[in-house]
Amino acid sequence: MPVYTYSAIDSSGAEVSGVLNAGDEQAALGQVRERGLHPLGVRAQSGGGGAETADDSGIRRRGGRVRAADLTLFTRQLANLVKGGLPMMRTLDALIDNTENARLYALLQKVRQEVAEGESLHEALAKHPRVFNNLYLSLVRAGESSGELPTVLSRLADFQEQDLERRAQIRAALTYPILLMVVGTGIVTFLVTFLIPRFQSLFAEFGRALPVPTQIVLAVSKFFTHEWWVIILGVFLVSWAKRQWLASPRGRLTWDRWRLHWPLLGRLYQRAATARLARTLSTLLHGGVSILDALEILEGVVDNAALAESLREIRAGVREGESLGLRTRASGQFPGLLSQMMLVGEETGDVEGALSTVADAFDVEVNNALKGLVALVEPLIILVMGGIVGFVVFAMLMPIFQLNQSIG
Repeated sequence: MPVYTYSAIDSSGAEVSGVLNAGDEQAALGQVRERGLHPLGVRAQSGGGGAETADDSGIRRRGGRVRAADLTLFTRQLANLVKGGLPMMRTLDALIDNTENARLYALLQKVRQEVAEGESLHEALAKHPRVFNNLYLSLVRAGESSGELPTVLSRLADFQEQDLERRAQIRAALTYPILLMVVGTGIVTFLVTFLIPRFQSLFAEFGRALPVPTQIVLAVSKFFTHEWWVIILGVFLVSWAKRQWLASPRGRLTWDRWRLHWPLLGRLYQRAATARLARTLSTLLHGGVSILDALEILEGVVDNAALAESLREIRAGVREGESLGLRTRASGQFPGLLSQMMLVGEETGDVEGALSTVADAFDVEVNNALKGLVALVEPLIILVMGGIVGFVVFAMLMPIFQLNQSIG
């Protein structure tokens, strides 16, 4: 059974470490928790070397950017340590010692120095906007102001873990269709660029007109073989033009409005965006952020210009004393369930809980719709690719069949 070393915080706030046997990393973490400890991290012992670098703590630190998974793990560890009553300086020391990402390790060292110089945690984190966005900073600031930093950090960690899980589910659902498309495209490319040209010299010896399907396939093959640079240039120009268009506010707004109304995908995208928006707003309100500030933060973190414009209008209406639910309904950009639950939340005084319910409902709807869409797309891809390959093979064999018939 693999051997793991762990580091954790005990009930008195002291950092402890040790060695244990476990089947995998999750089982090791479970054993640490069973001992009444707050785990900081576990790692498998290995006798071999690696490409990573190690410092005095003995942890090999990997380079590269700070990924969402790295930030989520950091937030959960920070929440556990602060909840355990550990002073902020000792908390940062523990996080620095147990961080495996080299860039996050260097960043946390700067944060620790700034906190030691008298800055608050959110002020120190705000100097690194490429890692900590407005949502993250606003919640930390609200938690520090209200004295509820452990609760806010725990809720933020929950939000990040749920968001990470949803992204993983989407990637898992799309992996097989994408694999089918890649394999099918590879087969067609092989036929068109390598196999078909070998038939051209053979067909030239027939001395007779070729069937129309064969002429089409040969023309396509010739274009791909000799004019491939036109395809690459065309893709490059289209991509460049699209980037330039999306870089303009008007182009981005037009594109994002289209995304909300695409056939099949538009409804799915709208539900997914609404679920994330509702959960983000719920998290902000739970963290003590005011509704106006929360809506302003949402404008900056939402990845759709059309929805951001609607949020700006909703915020203006709420500032004038209008109902959040009614303004959301009037915008026309969000599903009716969102505005209905907002109105219920306003009546009961629990907008945060209503938004969380909406997010859960739309998450389930998006997951089910995604599964149904994938179930429809997979056989469609197989049929299309199979049809293309079948047409190419048929077009190549037709002249041979006709020659055999004429000889017979």
